[in-house]
Formats: sequence, C-alpha cells, structure tokens
Amino acid sequence: MRRSVITTLATMAALALAALGLAGAATAGTPTTQDRSFSAEQTGDIEKIVHDYLLKHPEVLIEAMQELDKKQAASDRQKQDGAIAANRAAIFNDADSYVAGNPKGDVTIVEFFDYQCGYCKRSFGPLMDTLKKDGNIRLVLKEFPILGEESVTATRAAVASMKQGKYFEFHQALFHHKGQLTDEAIMQAAADVGLDTARLKRDMNDAKIKKLITRNYELADALAIKGTPGFIIGGKLIAGALDKDELVAAIKDARETCGANC
Repeated sequence: MRRSVITTLATMAALALAALGLAGAATAGTPTTQDRSFSAEQTGDIEKIVHDYLLKHPEVLIEAMQELDKKQAASDRQKQDGAIAANRAAIFNDADSYVAGNPKGDVTIVEFFDYQCGYCKRSFGPLMDTLKKDGNIRLVLKEFPILGEESVTATRAAVASMKQGKYFEFHQALFHHKGQLTDEAIMQAAADVGLDTARLKRDMNDAKIKKLITRNYELADALAIKGTPGFIIGGKLIAGALDKDELVAAIKDARETCGANC
C-alpha cells in the first residue's frame, strides 16, 4: 500500500512540475509534446524526491489516508442516502414486515437482523428497553438470515408465527435463547410462547415467506448492508451493534434533524 501511495504522490508531483514547466514555457511560446514530457531519468529523480520526503515526513501519508477516508465516507453516505430514498416504501412500509412499538411513533427504526447474530443479541436488550421507555418509536423488523440454515429456519418460523398473532413474543423468545439455534430449540421456543407448533410447521412452507426473505436480501444488497445488525434511524444507515447510549443519541439526532420525516 505504501508503494502505491508513494507512486500516486510521485505522479501528482510530476504533474505539478509539468504544469509549472508549461506555465514557464507559455511565456516563450506554445509548448510541444516533447516539452510536456519527462525523461525516464527525470521521472526517477522526481519519485526519489517524493520518496525521501515521505520517509522524513511519514505523517503526510497518515493525513492523506485520513482525507481519503473522509472522501470515501462522504461518497458512501451519498450513495446510501440515494438508496434509502429510492427504496423508501420497501424499507419503511412493507406490509409483510412486522412493526413493533408505536405504529404512529415520530421516529422509525428499521433493523436488519439474524437470530443467531451475537451483535444483534447485544443490541436486543437496549433496543427493547428504549422501545418501552420512549413510547414513541416505530420499530420495523427486517428478517435477514445470513448465518446458515438454522437462521433461515428461525426466520421462516418467525414469519409463519404472524398467522397465529404471536410474532413479537416469538421474536423475543428466539433472541433470549442461549446457545446454538436448532430445529428443536426453535420449536421449543415456539411452544413456550403458546404457538401451535404443528400448524407453525405447516405455515413455514408458505411460498410467501421465501419471497419475503428474498426481498429482504435484495433490499439489503441495494443498501449495501453486508452484515447484521444493520439499522436505519432517522433515514441514516448505521452498521453494527448499538449500546443504549448510542441508540438514544441516534434517536435524539433523528428527532432534531428530520422531524416528522423520520
């Protein structure tokens, strides 16, 4: 990477010197193609100057990379904002996505999650506590099973449980489960919240569930969500686990910046 940066900076230096050369030549007449080029020896000299300078002042590389990171982050944010705007209906108002909390809340939180995701479990407690204490949050739950077949089975069971009106209870039970999820553990959690497991197994085969999962995969891909959890709060994408303070701060920022459009 260092060589790549050095080469890039050397090229920039060469272009700058070329520009200076052209500026000087302009007073004497129109430069020719030969005037605008450097010999191999001159190019080598320029690269050595830049190389030696960077060895003496390595902080320049850090500053350059920091600036590059800022520009990349700004570019990523612009793309994400555009993707969120283009997929707004699917993100916030998909009829097949369960809505918890206050359906008329002034802030909407959208979560892409996997029941086997340790980071999702880390965020689960703070999210549920904040949902209850705030009272004015609309939580849209996006099933996004990416951690194996057990995750897909858990998602199919969770979505199927909507037909028995116990999705949110089952959702919480799955997140409270300790250890690896298995078919047996999923059905036990279902039974514990009062679901008819025989009916649940039948309902899990509904083709609509597979279509929902596929739509969520496609939506996550459009939003460049690569892992779980992924949150959208106040129209902003936040990747990774959130603790209570981070969650409260994001909600506060959403209320201050986007008002009724959150």
